[in-house]
Amino acid sequence: MIRIALIGLWICAVALGSLYFAVWQNTATAAVSAPVAKEALDVGKTEVFSVPIIVGGTVQGYVVSQLAYTLDKGAKDAMDVPVAYFINDEVFRQFYGHFSDTKDVQKIKFDDVKKSIIDGVNARFPKPLVQDLLVEQFNYITSKEIRDQNTKGLERP
Repeated sequence: MIRIALIGLWICAVALGSLYFAVWQNTATAAVSAPVAKEALDVGKTEVFSVPIIVGGTVQGYVVSQLAYTLDKGAKDAMDVPVAYFINDEVFRQFYGHFSDTKDVQKIKFDDVKKSIIDGVNARFPKPLVQDLLVEQFNYITSKEIRDQNTKGLERP
């Protein structure tokens, strides 16, 4: 019986010792690391939206995307309208205007598209607002895939 109690005390001592060492190591590392300068940035996300890809007058598929963005906090505070509306509009203009006839969406260089979206949004404001644009979701769905999913389980004539 005493042996079991001693083993239990030993396990508790080892667990507490390792916890103390982990906390001490973490605080020592945090004190040594250089302080990170925080920029005045704000983050946000657009809603999930789709842009039709039209080739030869027919809808071939849809680009479905959701983007995250970083904004200059000072410029955002001066805004009354949510910036996501402007970003959604610019993304729609870019894809529907420039890439609406592109069937191979995977060949599009997103860095060029990202730069043109940021430039397009920032051109609408007196001060540059959007700092960076990040991809949360970016998919291409063909119209055949959508049709097959909508008619799943139904007999075709």
